[in-house]
Amino acid sequence: MKRKRGQRFNIHINNELKEIFVGHHTLFSVIGFTVGGILVGETVKEWAHLHIGLPATLIIGLMLILFTGITLHKFSDRLISPQDDEDIGI
Repeated sequence: MKRKRGQRFNIHINNELKEIFVGHHTLFSVIGFTVGGILVGETVKEWAHLHIGLPATLIIGLMLILFTGITLHKFSDRLISPQDDEDIGI
């Protein structure tokens, strides 16, 4: 067997940097979801504004924000204990 000649580089990339390019939450997936979400959101906003009017669109948006915030406990300053994590399935 011949011995390979030349310089070998062993590059160590820490886990945080590696996750940017490899894995489920890559830089490209974050950009894709962000840009896609903006495009879809703008389309829904324009459609709702055209068909149901500005006041109804604002009311639906505020109700959606409040419902989501209450459901995900985003308006609470209470720290979640590990026991609470098991209750909500985290």
